Amino acid sequence: MKRILGTIILIIAIICFGWSAFSLGKYAWQTWTTQKNLDNLADKVNNDTISIPDSDKESEDPVSESEAMMEKYGELYKENKDFIGWLSVEGTKINYPVMYTPKDPEYYLRKNFDGDYDIGGMLFVDARCTFNPSSTDTIIYGHHMNNGTMFGPLMDFQDNDYLKEHTTITFDTMYRPGTYKIFASFQSKAYDPDSDDFKYYDFINANSEAELQDYLNNIKSLSLYYDDENAPAFGDEIITLSTCDYYTTDGRFAVLAKRIK
Repeated sequence: MKRILGTIILIIAIICFGWSAFSLGKYAWQTWTTQKNLDNLADKVNNDTISIPDSDKESEDPVSESEAMMEKYGELYKENKDFIGWLSVEGTKINYPVMYTPKDPEYYLRKNFDGDYDIGGMLFVDARCTFNPSSTDTIIYGHHMNNGTMFGPLMDFQDNDYLKEHTTITFDTMYRPGTYKIFASFQSKAYDPDSDDFKYYDFINANSEAELQDYLNNIKSLSLYYDDENAPAFGDEIITLSTCDYYTTDGRFAVLAKRIK
């Protein structure tokens, strides 16, 4: 009986080990495929496109800006009309396309650019945001991937020294280029819809200066980092990068930046 029991335990252990090895291998393959697909998309960006001169930018000609963006990202847009722009974060590997599906908010949660299943999904904009005209806050969601893809690198910004050395975010949309400077980082969580807790992800538009200030006061109370000098004023545009944070159940970590040009 002891020998039989020992054999059974050994078999179970081998099965468990095999399953674990298979799961790890599958995850590694999926994340490698995710990164390979994203690298292929980056190769389709026309980086030889001539940038709009500062003199033209000052004229705020939306037509010329949109034409320049179409020339740069036109191939991606032709392949998938859900493509809305390209995000890169200074000091990180974040250099990815961003999707926008107002009629199906989480379509790219576990889908790649081609609409096939992908564990890493894609970066995507909150469906309530708008681009023409732009909402006060453009919220972009991405998975916290442990292999350093998608929004995994955002966790480095919980180190304030690191953040202070990497404050620039670039988000070009199909309408215009955009450069942003980080002014806050904070931890929060996804709350029950009926709760009275402050939900940063429900702030889309500021209809008054008082409304914006109330929002900023709540952000400041949560913040790991907050730059008063660079905080937005009424009329400024904000970008929020949001991902999961496992410090608590349904935890979230977000980085906020103000558009500077």
